[in-house]
Amino acid sequence: METMEICGYTCHIIINGTDLPTIYWGEMKDSSGTIGKVLSLCEGVKCNFIIFEAGDWNSAFSPWEFTLNRKMSFPGGGRRTLNWLVNECVPFCEKEYGLTGKRILCGYSLAGLFSLWAFYESQAFSGVVSCSGSLWFGGWTDYAESRSAPPDSAVYLSLGDREEKARDRIMATVGDCTRRQYELVCGDKNVSRQILEWNEGGHFNEPEARIAKGIKWIAGEI
Repeated sequence: METMEICGYTCHIIINGTDLPTIYWGEMKDSSGTIGKVLSLCEGVKCNFIIFEAGDWNSAFSPWEFTLNRKMSFPGGGRRTLNWLVNECVPFCEKEYGLTGKRILCGYSLAGLFSLWAFYESQAFSGVVSCSGSLWFGGWTDYAESRSAPPDSAVYLSLGDREEKARDRIMATVGDCTRRQYELVCGDKNVSRQILEWNEGGHFNEPEARIAKGIKWIAGEI
């Protein structure tokens, strides 16, 4: 694994083949433990990895401003992250490593929400892995209902079966929001493959295993 800085973002890069799908996976800063576990579970999977770290999780992966409660708000810095990803990271990696395969977005929790948003917003990726995505985020369902996926794309969604039992009333809508998202994906003629996978437990149960399951599915299907 090669680690470098690309225009201000720390990136961890693994290239297994120039024509293989490349997973653009957003993580929080200093998450080497999580990354290592996922990569171990994905050993032998035929894909490349571009793993980028976000310094401010709540800002970097929120598509727009939203206040959840008195203790948690989201500044909406996702546009800056997306612009960097599409205009700096992807072109650099494709030129530097000669990548010609499909581009896939991947993320967990708020990064899972960002991955779906970037997938719709940019139309620059052929697939997305959104694991336990924060689809309770204010305005998300309205946004998703107004968008279509890129042509011939693949969508992997997953959620823990206890996540909708969250104490926060807004977070508790995540089950219904994820079901609605899957309905939209199933009705989108541009999506050729899709799945909604339910995992045991709450939001923090085995995130690495959930991410690995999504990567394995999309790398094998697309």
